Amino acid sequence: MTEYKHTDWHGTTDGTPWMQRTLIKLFRFIPIVFFYGVTALVIPFYMLFDRRGYRASYRFFRRLGRGPVRSFLSVYANEFRLGQVVMDRFALYAGRRFRLDVDGKDLFDRLKTSPAGFVQVSSHVGNPELAGYQLPVEGKRMHVLVFPGETQTVMQQRAAVFERMNITMVPVAEDLSHLFALNAALLDGEIVGMPGDRLFGSTKSFTCDFLGAPARFPAGPFLLAAQREVPMLALFVMKEGLRRYRVLVRSVGMPSEVQMPARLRAESMARDFAGLLESVTRRYPTQWFNFYDFWQ
Repeated sequence: MTEYKHTDWHGTTDGTPWMQRTLIKLFRFIPIVFFYGVTALVIPFYMLFDRRGYRASYRFFRRLGRGPVRSFLSVYANEFRLGQVVMDRFALYAGRRFRLDVDGKDLFDRLKTSPAGFVQVSSHVGNPELAGYQLPVEGKRMHVLVFPGETQTVMQQRAAVFERMNITMVPVAEDLSHLFALNAALLDGEIVGMPGDRLFGSTKSFTCDFLGAPARFPAGPFLLAAQREVPMLALFVMKEGLRRYRVLVRSVGMPSEVQMPARLRAESMARDFAGLLESVTRRYPTQWFNFYDFWQ
């Protein structure tokens, strides 16, 4: 386990608060395909002026074995898909709904009805936030770790929707006090949601093989599950149509050896999650939304 932190990504949605509030109002009476069309037109400007993001996305597709021309076209598809996902979030704020086909819901339902808490780990592929907006959490409250640097409009909209869905946001704190809140939630038999592919707050990480090269994954969610000996689920919410998503719920394996130190169990879980993430990424490559050198 090493001390490491990504500094090349930014977790803030584009646009001023006024623009974002206006966008939400427009979604109440303008079809979503109109916004997709606008997104398609502005993507070339992002590719031209956001050179760091473009290079990272291009190298990602080259890593997948695609040639230069196909990688260039894939970058456009990647940026366009991200634009669609962002538009879908604002459409949800305006009251729109999407169809969710859930694969593995029995895993979630079984843990939801058990007395013990569990950890649900997500990643920056697809649209994991959508699950919190449309899949009800009944019987247990979910405590979701969030990046505090988002715009006020987005944070307010998230809070309003999450509260209706029995979800509490836990912002990342510089003093790491968010870890105490998450630990307390598990002790109370509730659900903790954390990202498993980016480092928030703590700099501890595990090195795992990912798409053929070593990459660093945050140790926090896996250590929390291993130390508390609670199950872990991985959740992926992938866009498959105009207003349709597929939710993939997968179990992250924890070694059963009683004498194995928690750190080693956590590292094994991180590698299992990295394998699940790689499988989903290969299936939905244009929905990989880490626009920085993930393997640096």
